[in-house]
Amino acid sequence: MSLKDKEKWDSKYSMSEHITSKEPADWFKNHTDLLKGSGLALDIASGEGRNAVFAAENGYQTLAVDISAHGLKKAQNLAEEKGVTIETQVVDLDDWQINKNIFDLILCFNFLDRRIFSAIKNALRPDGLIIYETFTIDYLKYSNFKREWVLEHNELLDIFSEFRILGYREIDDDQKAYASLIAMKPR
Repeated sequence: MSLKDKEKWDSKYSMSEHITSKEPADWFKNHTDLLKGSGLALDIASGEGRNAVFAAENGYQTLAVDISAHGLKKAQNLAEEKGVTIETQVVDLDDWQINKNIFDLILCFNFLDRRIFSAIKNALRPDGLIIYETFTIDYLKYSNFKREWVLEHNELLDIFSEFRILGYREIDDDQKAYASLIAMKPR
């Protein structure tokens, strides 16, 4: 990412209220029955940390990474408010190296950088879960997003085709269009 991206997100997250919500994404919350309740979790492009905090509430040692120090400060405050601990790290995902076979759970919401998909797969331990949700090509009719910022139809299924798909959906409804996936890395 560029300095321009960092400035953009720091500016957005510098407001006192949360941009989205303090509650986790519904896709994550609705699949807690699939969580092991222990291990290491990574929340990529964590922003204000709502999903990282929820992972910690569900027993995971959680690392939240984002380019915005302001967003991660809000994530720390939310964790404190909810009575859990998370680790945060300001990173530029363009050059951040994710360790292999370390995480039991990886989360990624509303962020897409195709260059890190192989790193995500490698970072998961066998039987680890990926929970991913972001915008699809259908979202272009509702926004001024660039095409490279959105998934093609079934793209997440293709990317994680060697994983065991536990849940998948594509939604195009009421100004929103996104794909959601939960999958387990094979042994």
